[in-house]
Amino acid sequence: MGKMSPELVSSRIHEFWNILTGESKDKFEDLYSPDAIVFTGRAKRSEPARLALLRRMRQLANATSNATAEIGSVDVQVVGSDVAIATYTYRFQSTRTRTLFGRATQVFQLDGDGVLQIVHEHLSSASPTKVEKAVGR
Repeated sequence: MGKMSPELVSSRIHEFWNILTGESKDKFEDLYSPDAIVFTGRAKRSEPARLALLRRMRQLANATSNATAEIGSVDVQVVGSDVAIATYTYRFQSTRTRTLFGRATQVFQLDGDGVLQIVHEHLSSASPTKVEKAVGR
């Protein structure tokens, strides 16, 4: 895929959300390292990505309508020649899930073939702030 850069990471994040919302027919497995760990907003503990991906793919297959996602500003820290950490906010809505104040941290690593993969992911939901409540967000 290429050399580590904030643009490469941001592109991969948008690819992730395009798959999750059904806008892309690509596969989630291609985004994750085989050893990746995921901590979802509803989970009580982290789990291997392969388990979380099976659940996500089942939900996508059973979805009766398209999901939508809105990604906030993506901050990327390149911490090595092959590792970067991305943090951002998001809004996500599907027939089964609604996250209005989501936060994401994803750690990416270039594999031996130069493909950027997620090695760690933590998605969570926050409560709206007083300002956001006042303006109706």
